[in-house]
Amino acid sequence: MPFIILFSLLVLHIEPDFGPLQPYLANSYPDEPTVFGSVIALGTVLLVLIAFLLYLILIVRTRRAGGGLKAHPVSLILAVITLSAILFISGAIVVDQFPCWIGVPNGD
Repeated sequence: MPFIILFSLLVLHIEPDFGPLQPYLANSYPDEPTVFGSVIALGTVLLVLIAFLLYLILIVRTRRAGGGLKAHPVSLILAVITLSAILFISGAIVVDQFPCWIGVPNGD
């Protein structure tokens, strides 16, 4: 959950106080991207995807064993939340890159 909050802050361009990580995130060359920030964003997306798959595996195993869909309500709620986070992240990427895909000049 902290990674989701951190990724949301980065997506919304809200700069939280990173404390000891600040030297790694600060870039003295504005034309070059920061690698550490990209690693945090990629790690966040992968952790959300892994969490969704784990919740989904638990629900599918319960269904195969003859249990009901509501046998693990917390897992079901968390699976829906993580799925919505995955859709939010991929939707934000599509909205951000769509002008580039359709060929708009200076769409960056």
